[in-house]
Amino acid sequence: MAEFNRNITIAGYKVRLRLIQPSDAPLLVDLFHQLSSHTIWLRFHQQAERFTEEQILQGATRLSDLDGQRTGAVVATLTNEHGQEEIIGVARFARVHENDTEAETAIVVRDDFQHRGLGKHLFRALAKQAKAAGVTYAFGWVRPENIYLMKFVRRMGVKVESVTEHGERKIRVAL
Repeated sequence: MAEFNRNITIAGYKVRLRLIQPSDAPLLVDLFHQLSSHTIWLRFHQQAERFTEEQILQGATRLSDLDGQRTGAVVATLTNEHGQEEIIGVARFARVHENDTEAETAIVVRDDFQHRGLGKHLFRALAKQAKAAGVTYAFGWVRPENIYLMKFVRRMGVKVESVTEHGERKIRVAL
């Protein structure tokens, strides 16, 4: 995939959207530690206390080293007051096989940037990357109490297919 890099403004902050890179693993660990317990529950479907530091680092390392075809991710970053880059949001897709036209998709945004439109920008950038890789449908597993995600999907104006299995809702949208 060609290099992706775009600047946007969110809540008065200059935010950069770019493809994830292997060197982002420590920034993803920092992002995880800045998420509230509620956000971690909605995104990972587990309580924050259940994650060990080793699991967090392994997950960040795995998420940051993607091939762009079977798996891909876009991050939203800003430069903090110390001149260091911080990740404030990430959107990813993963498909089981490289030729699958459907990919599991997930987005997480740091709590202080939620409900400001960043998720929409991340999803659109990720959809562009996924479509370039041959993905035509995105799906995700949603906790029943995650009303924010369902509102987000409805505001995107896409047709949503939905089934409930094992107490969670699987939503699927065309890209």
